[in-house]
Amino acid sequence: MTDSLGVWLRRSREARKVDLEEAVRALRIHLRYLHALEMGDYESLPGPIQARGFLRNYARYLGLSAEEALARY
Repeated sequence: MTDSLGVWLRRSREARKVDLEEAVRALRIHLRYLHALEMGDYESLPGPIQARGFLRNYARYLGLSAEEALARY
């Protein structure tokens, strides 16, 4: 079974030993939005365009395929 998007992101981040605060500083994306992506709480994101941009940047930061992340979204 394929992990949900949020689980995939969180596990990838944890495997790289990066905490959310470090990702926030590197990406300049608010903590609540990165947390929402990892929790699958898409209603807490500002809108679909911004959500896709956040997701694309977060995936690249984690060394993941942005295309796969968007497909999972």
